[in-house]
Amino acid sequence: MDMAHAPHEIDPVDGAEMVLIPQGNFLMGTDPEDIFANEHEKPQREVWLSAYLLDVFPVTNERYRLFIEAGGYSEERSWTAEGWQWRMENKIECPLGWQDEKWNSPTQPVAGVSWFEADAYARWAGKKLPTEAEWEKAARGVDGRVYPWGNDVPSREAVNFHNVVRCTTEVDRYPKGRSPYGCYDMSGNVNNWCQDWYWDGWYQYCTEHGINRNPCLHDEMRRALHLDLECKVDRGGGFATDLAYMRVLSCADKVFWTPETRNLWNGFRTVRDVPV
Repeated sequence: MDMAHAPHEIDPVDGAEMVLIPQGNFLMGTDPEDIFANEHEKPQREVWLSAYLLDVFPVTNERYRLFIEAGGYSEERSWTAEGWQWRMENKIECPLGWQDEKWNSPTQPVAGVSWFEADAYARWAGKKLPTEAEWEKAARGVDGRVYPWGNDVPSREAVNFHNVVRCTTEVDRYPKGRSPYGCYDMSGNVNNWCQDWYWDGWYQYCTEHGINRNPCLHDEMRRALHLDLECKVDRGGGFATDLAYMRVLSCADKVFWTPETRNLWNGFRTVRDVPV
């Protein structure tokens, strides 16, 4: 399949433009010989994923408003028990970015949402947050590239980073930074929350135990491995990612935060499973 012309469709719930990421293998992580790579990127391995649909753009303010208008913050049904307790205790009623008009134009990505909020939105829409494997394949395709646009270092023409703009931008502003599947803002603007819990030894564990088919460090896996983990994976970097830390903008690196974290660079996109 020509990745540049992968099928698109409009999600019936939140109106998101979504692109089909076909089933198959891709290279995940970074070669252990890369001296600039962080340990949590290693080792590189071949991973097989089922087909899925991914948002072409991060969730925007206008899409997030649909969730709120549908009772997103007033009804418990879309939240995990932990997420709802956090929302109630902290009296959270809207994204952090909505407190300042600088961040809340309709086509800017919703900014300043916790993992709990992102997960609740995805559940409301009948979708989910991407696993970090799903996110990485959509970002880099199947050729093992370093960044969504290729192997060249980040530039102001391709990505919103290094606080050059000093806030988020419209989600379609950087077409030169698109991934092989045509996804925007896989690097920069806002980070993307993922399903996985963060464990720096996860890739090594997967390699040693042959976990290379739809891998995800979800709640059940965390319990099975008796891991006391506190943070969720966050991918892609954001508008404030400094040039000195540009590796965070790559397809393989990551940062991590506790699920209640609400920085203005915390955004997300969603995935819909494709029926087998």
